[in-house]
Amino acid sequence: MSTTPTANKTLEATLAPPTRCKEQRLQQTLSEYRDALEDAFEQDCTTMTATNDVVTPYNLPYQAKDALKSYVPKLHKTYNAKELDDEHPLRFVNRAGKFDRDSSREYEICWNVPQPGRGTNFWIPLRLNPEQEEQWDEMLDDESSTKVGELRLQKHRKTWTLLVLPEPPHRHYREGVS
Repeated sequence: MSTTPTANKTLEATLAPPTRCKEQRLQQTLSEYRDALEDAFEQDCTTMTATNDVVTPYNLPYQAKDALKSYVPKLHKTYNAKELDDEHPLRFVNRAGKFDRDSSREYEICWNVPQPGRGTNFWIPLRLNPEQEEQWDEMLDDESSTKVGELRLQKHRKTWTLLVLPEPPHRHYREGVS
């Protein structure tokens, strides 16, 4: 019998309809991210340092800048990309995976949306895929080995979708062996 560990599943949720102010902030962050991505890609950034030099001035949360520092060099070196898709999701590193759970709310789980600056983040309720509730439970369990990896936020017409990728398994290296 083969079982697939839940840790390998990408979790998906849609954001509850945001207020006008939150919608504007989400849209601004996505737009700024795509500008930074395009700038770093066009400048042929193939290292994290080069990408950092380009994205630092952008008004983005550090979790998005850190995701760009890892992602842009991969676009060039790993994927050999020649151009960018216009619909790139907004990527965040795992430190953006802050969730709150309260079973008394209509939407039990809320996500703390990273924003640039101190004290500017905001909470937004998530509508979970019902088929993934058990995986969400596992990921949010402090005792679980399943941890948040990368987060991706994408807008589809009027709906925002959040993908939560699991943290990749840790590689163990012995000294002198790669």
